[in-house]
Amino acid sequence: MTFRSRSGGPSKRSKKGKQTHTRKLHHPPAAIPETPITPPHSPTSLPLPPHTEPFNPPDSELLALLHRSLHSTLSDDNFLINVQRIKGLLRDKRWLEVFCGSEEILESYAGRWVPSRAVCFRELMAGLVGEVFGDESAGLERQLEGLKLNKGDDSEDEDDDEEEQEEDEDNNEDDTEVVQKSETTPQSPAADPSSAESTGESSDQPTHHILSLGGGAGSEFLAISALIRSTLIKRPHSHPKWSWTGIDIGNWHGVLRKIEDAIKVDWKIESDVLDVEYIKGDLMAPVQEVSDSQSTPDASAAGPVDIDRILTAKPPKLITLLFTLTELLSQSRPRTLSLFKSLTQNSPPGTLFLVADSASDISEFTLGAEGRKWPVWMIVDAMLNGKQKGWEKVRGEDSRWFRFEDGVGAGWPCKLENTRYWYRLYKRVE
Repeated sequence: MTFRSRSGGPSKRSKKGKQTHTRKLHHPPAAIPETPITPPHSPTSLPLPPHTEPFNPPDSELLALLHRSLHSTLSDDNFLINVQRIKGLLRDKRWLEVFCGSEEILESYAGRWVPSRAVCFRELMAGLVGEVFGDESAGLERQLEGLKLNKGDDSEDEDDDEEEQEEDEDNNEDDTEVVQKSETTPQSPAADPSSAESTGESSDQPTHHILSLGGGAGSEFLAISALIRSTLIKRPHSHPKWSWTGIDIGNWHGVLRKIEDAIKVDWKIESDVLDVEYIKGDLMAPVQEVSDSQSTPDASAAGPVDIDRILTAKPPKLITLLFTLTELLSQSRPRTLSLFKSLTQNSPPGTLFLVADSASDISEFTLGAEGRKWPVWMIVDAMLNGKQKGWEKVRGEDSRWFRFEDGVGAGWPCKLENTRYWYRLYKRVE
């Protein structure tokens, strides 16, 4: 296009103006990656993988056992009334009014909160501390036997003549015994002549001590018993022994006795396999001179607990503090720190310490002059995590859900709710 001046002069070609701004290029947008790039997880914060096999006994069997144990309470007309009263007290953080309450209140609490927590704790401990409930040497022996059998099969394929010669030799008896061991299932070990030897070996197995702080309601006890039951099903003649000690401020003897009786009948877990002890005592009370009468189950009032003596008498392989830490910190933070100090000083290297609690805002505490709220798991990490503090963090999640499978617990007298919680697993180091 040309332009002329008003005076009729020669045509004037237009010049391109100098570009004074950045020209916008109409390129297509960059492709969005299908999977967003996220920073790698720390090995200690990786979520627990889902279980590849269903639990045995299943969750429904745990609930059925507990229902039979607490049938009189669950069928009582006042059960739901007591549950609503307990909810109000817990909401107001009036812990002692619940856990130092009457037997009716304690059994109502167990009927409402133990079902979901026992199933949740079983799932958590199975994924984190399975070695406490299994026999590692037995698994190794089975692998070695499998290698021997496979090696024998290979020699069959390579040289049939050598196999015929071996069948005529006296060593064939040893091979027959190996085959018999592999063909005998854990559910029917009676026909195996080596079962007598296995039974003899079980008496030499070590005892794994488990200490549950605040475990009076029975959630930990039922979860631990279910894991032991699973081990007995898999290896009835090759397993360790266990002992469980629960310490709590309430008079939980009746609840625990009912659960223990049902476990002995339904799961055949006798006292020679699992030794059970419950100590009624106050973990927050200062220890001065603790007499034997203060730590016996018949004591009418919860006296101080000599945790140092308990840890020394039975060095635990596992310590649990499940859904209890918030209550302890609410009562006294200095004494809670003192309790943790005692655990550190008296737990041998290798001891596992499993801590878990609700991930709701009820587990937040105000610290510092600014009044900032901190989650309990962050406080625990500050107290324990680090070699200089005596513990090493093995694994943990700041938020994790436990959900019942469809239909499980549908017939319970009250609604069994899912649980969102956090957990930490620490290991005692030198």
